[in-house]
Amino acid sequence: MEYKNKTIIITGASSGIGRTLALKLSEHQNQIVVTARRSDLLHNLKTEIESRGSECLCFVGDATISSHADLVVKETLTKFGKIDIAILNVGIGPSSNTIKNTREQFLFVMRTNYDSMVNFFVPILQALKTQKTPSMVCHVNSLATYFGIPMQGDYTASKAAARVFLETARMELKHFGYNQIRIQTIHPGFVATEAVKNDGVPAPGEISEEKAVDYILKGIQSEVYENRFPFATAFAVRLGRILPNWIRTKILLSEAAKEY
Repeated sequence: MEYKNKTIIITGASSGIGRTLALKLSEHQNQIVVTARRSDLLHNLKTEIESRGSECLCFVGDATISSHADLVVKETLTKFGKIDIAILNVGIGPSSNTIKNTREQFLFVMRTNYDSMVNFFVPILQALKTQKTPSMVCHVNSLATYFGIPMQGDYTASKAAARVFLETARMELKHFGYNQIRIQTIHPGFVATEAVKNDGVPAPGEISEEKAVDYILKGIQSEVYENRFPFATAFAVRLGRILPNWIRTKILLSEAAKEY
């Protein structure tokens, strides 16, 4: 799918991959709708987008609140009359410990990574079902979605939930005849964003935000179901999925923190 002269929603847009995506897409005469919690960063982004020749709406709010998602979708349709591409990018991934962290900490990660996606997916899909032109919903997931990883239990669980949900949505859309709607899950490896700068998690094969965005845009154009990158990390994960559990566990624990 091409990404020029499109109406594009980007959640989690104030920093990291979301911000870099918005700026890159602003070079292609798009109508870009950005949303995030941090007002100053979001309004600065709006100014940059418009300086590059694209229109921009921005909505400050919390993606874990369903009414905020409803408002963003409603106002986007009122202003531009359609949605071509939605990139659902809200997410956090702090180091965790399933035998130490609190219930509240675990559920906060699930709300942020899974609930926020569902909050936007539902009203966006309702709009796309009424449109006849091709459209796409992309979710920025992770390569850390296929099996448990020490010190990342709540993160991997939330990402796996989102992946399986969207796999099912893809099948159901096809089954019920909504062939104009594409569902894509984006699986980056380690990306050097501000959010993970000092998180203490090993990051082999780490790439820049700009390189990650290049992969994402190529994936949107090719319309692959799952966009996994970079190759070396994606291949290692693919290998890990077929290894016997005891071997995979030994490898993963060799990278885990030594202190409880």
